[in-house]
Amino acid sequence: MVDQDTLMKALTQSLSGGALEAVGVHGVELTEPVPTELPATTMRMDAAWRMADGRIFHLEFQSTRAPNLYRFLEYDVRLAQHHTTQIRTVVLYHADTARAPDALDIGTAQYHVENVFLSHMDGTQALATVQAHLAAGRWEPPDRLRLALALNMHFPHRADVLDTVLTLVSAVPSMAERDLVVSAMIILGDYALTGAERTRLRKELRKMSTIAEELLRDEHEEGLKEGREKGRQEGRQEGRQEGRQEAQRLMAKALLAEGDSVEKVMTITGLTHAEVEALRAR
Repeated sequence: MVDQDTLMKALTQSLSGGALEAVGVHGVELTEPVPTELPATTMRMDAAWRMADGRIFHLEFQSTRAPNLYRFLEYDVRLAQHHTTQIRTVVLYHADTARAPDALDIGTAQYHVENVFLSHMDGTQALATVQAHLAAGRWEPPDRLRLALALNMHFPHRADVLDTVLTLVSAVPSMAERDLVVSAMIILGDYALTGAERTRLRKELRKMSTIAEELLRDEHEEGLKEGREKGRQEGRQEGRQEGRQEAQRLMAKALLAEGDSVEKVMTITGLTHAEVEALRAR
């Protein structure tokens, strides 16, 4: 995972200035990230910000259909209690999810979220809009998300989509805006890609943006850290397993020395017939 502070700073800038209008979310102006790890709990949301009107904007990223809204409701109750303000929650679906619940009635309260299904959006139109704006020397915040999230949108044919997206990213007029597009793309925009496509995308983005290098370096270092920890855990597990096996062999030798049968030794130690016979032959 990317370092949380770096991620939130990049994402806040990428979603600012009305960029969310590109996915049909209007009237959101972010001012600062708020903690996503709530007090006295281990629950962690995906992202949350305070908005210019004082409310909290809560954004969840989903690659599969949420079966119900209880988890999001619990997040928002805690957010509202902690910040004593209203919450606006948007659930952004990356993959081919076509339907998901947007309301929950628990009797004493009714809860609603706004679902955004990227697979419903016309990727061809999104990229055509970005291309037309670039050709006219015009660039606006929603273009960031049109371009960053296009790879998750619907296309009749996807053969050349990645090439088109990379070409348009390289044509973004300023390095600052290009960094914002790349930030959102790395954090939100590659869920629909194959492993090979994701590898190519990240390789090309490193050439275009300094922030890509920073975000992907953090991710790489975190991956190495997780790999080392997994290796240590596997090593400890292997060591424990070898210790148990050695204890079983020593017990088997002792039982055999006392004249116990192979079957009895197998029952007590859990060793196989061949393992016990090999120990007896020594």
